[in-house]
Amino acid sequence: MNINEIIKILKKTESFGTQTDSFLNTLAFTSEKIEYSTGDLIIKSGEKSIKCVVILEGKAFIQKKTSPIELKAGSVVGLLSLINNTYPKDALIAGTKGLAMVINRELFDKLLQEFPDFNRNLKTKIISDLNKKVVSLNAVIGQ
Repeated sequence: MNINEIIKILKKTESFGTQTDSFLNTLAFTSEKIEYSTGDLIIKSGEKSIKCVVILEGKAFIQKKTSPIELKAGSVVGLLSLINNTYPKDALIAGTKGLAMVINRELFDKLLQEFPDFNRNLKTKIISDLNKKVVSLNAVIGQ
């Protein structure tokens, strides 16, 4: 997969879609890419490595105790782990053959430093997401 194809996928994500072309180019070019096959562990349960994974091709599943959550191209997992500096709780298992992009702690910190708008956009997105959750919870409580 070439850089332009990766940028096209990133532009469709909620997490990175509002970022500048310069940011997306840097992210797509410098992040680690990993190929996986059906059944591969992309992230191990209890792994002691903080990272964000963007599914570029194929499918994967977050292994939850109740039921797995299916991810497809454009799905982003672990961004809050990078923001909060926490380890992933659940395993990420490949459902098909595919390709993923990995953003590690070092790259994330570099992006925050080199692209101040990224930091502001992340804060805005988190605040927006929290506000939506509060509205949703208030609707449930108000019933």
